[in-house]
Amino acid sequence: MATLYLNKTNLFKNLQKISSINPNILAVIKDNAYGHGIITISKLLKEFGIKKVCVRNNNEAEMVKGFFEEILIFNPNTGRNGINISYAINSINQLKKNRHPYIHLKIDTGMHRNGILIDEIDEALGIILKKNFELRGVFTHFCCSEEENCDTFIQYENFKKIKKTVENFCKKNNLKKPYFHIANSTALNKLPDTFDYVRPGIAMYGGIEGYEPVMSLVGDVVSVREIENDGVGYNKMFFSKDKVKLSTIDVGYSDGIPYFKNGCKLKETEAVGKISMDYMSVLGEFKKHVVIFDDIKEFVKNFDTITYDILVKMSPRIKRVVIE
Repeated sequence: MATLYLNKTNLFKNLQKISSINPNILAVIKDNAYGHGIITISKLLKEFGIKKVCVRNNNEAEMVKGFFEEILIFNPNTGRNGINISYAINSINQLKKNRHPYIHLKIDTGMHRNGILIDEIDEALGIILKKNFELRGVFTHFCCSEEENCDTFIQYENFKKIKKTVENFCKKNNLKKPYFHIANSTALNKLPDTFDYVRPGIAMYGGIEGYEPVMSLVGDVVSVREIENDGVGYNKMFFSKDKVKLSTIDVGYSDGIPYFKNGCKLKETEAVGKISMDYMSVLGEFKKHVVIFDDIKEFVKNFDTITYDILVKMSPRIKRVVIE
């Protein structure tokens, strides 16, 4: 049975590195903690001392509400919820319908995906005052922080102006000032100011350069074959004239590995031919286990995709085991 190993030491190293930039961490654990397992990662984050996290929806919030002092839901429903739950407000329409008192305003500073528009901020603040909501946070999201261009700094300057507007509004109306967060993983080392909290996701899990990989995927050997002047798997895309030994392991595209037709490089060998739904064939005779990857940054080079794409698709049914 395939196993996902989660390296606690590397996770904590990544968190410590982020803490050296800003110790106030709003950790992103949405989408099953980027495939790592939301409950397992929540326990580790709590052990490290993380008190605030972000999740995708109300279901994820329910799963982890006992671990943290605040949980920000990026895509919430409109109903009321617990005191340690905060709802991200992504539009004026959502704000008008919302009945939950604890909110974060998301501002569209340039990504143009969702968020309150800059010219809607005064209207949004008026609704918050009228409905007596507690504005806990204000944030935005970068569109291009992994690139070297000016968009990040245009958004940064827009956010600074928004921060001043919100602070003046709160002071005028005797409201508690919210905290401000803008720095995602790829912006951590780029900004003149990371504001009150940072909001790392992929950096925590080691999916970008400069951070240690947390996840390893290991498959179990199902069988060993020796072929000569023959092929293996669907359509026999791999064919060998020479005598060669092959091991079949219990990992396939149903487990979250991207589909491939002509093999791919693994940690200690290579897969050959077409991947199956539940299996792949690899070069060599292995007795028990085969490491598929122990650094997602290397494994992703096999495919035209990003580390996030593979991590989040790791099947929830695969056993997660924490290692030191």
